[in-house]
Amino acid sequence: MATFTEHYDLIKPGTDDYYDVADFNENMDAIDTQLYQAEQDMAGVSEKIGNPGDEGEDTLFGLLNPGNQPEEKADFYRYSKTEIKKQIQNWKPTASSATFYGKLTTFRAEKNGTVYVKWTTSDKANGEFYIFHKAPLSIVEAPDQSELGSSMPKGLPQKEFAHFQVNYIYTTNEGKTNTWEWVFPVTAGIDYTFIWYASSVSSLYLNEFSLGYTDTKEA
Repeated sequence: MATFTEHYDLIKPGTDDYYDVADFNENMDAIDTQLYQAEQDMAGVSEKIGNPGDEGEDTLFGLLNPGNQPEEKADFYRYSKTEIKKQIQNWKPTASSATFYGKLTTFRAEKNGTVYVKWTTSDKANGEFYIFHKAPLSIVEAPDQSELGSSMPKGLPQKEFAHFQVNYIYTTNEGKTNTWEWVFPVTAGIDYTFIWYASSVSSLYLNEFSLGYTDTKEA
């Protein structure tokens, strides 16, 4: 007596059954149908997976392409020497006092990561460059290139609030410039204020201050 297979109901004649061509053909048709359907399904899956390097959003590889990642996933900055977001050039303070404290700029980090800073001067005075991660609101909201006075502004303690500091010594060589480049970490939501101090206002000259930051989609 004939029985049937578990999954596709193919006919399995019994040992005492007569051979029937119709049973054989029915089995072949069932197998052919199932194989063809499986082939079509696999073709559809392969099409949806796509190929490495796909840039569109209609394949899995395309969706995984960095260019198609949601903006919120690009959650850190990389430094960049070309994507300059803030820049000051050729600034000569006009304060009348002997010493000088001035604000270059304040920027708020939108994401965690690092930023690039370039600092070039041709002054002939002992100086200091600061980055403060905390500062009084009056300083944070002050315009760029603000001359804050002749001494450290009140409410700006170096040990507690200075995120970064470097001292430099003047040069007596006329026309000589000093250039520094740094990469430093930032934390999202923090205001970073860049401060310049020097011992002699009359000899100060800032050739260039540049700040670059760019997210992963641009880097």
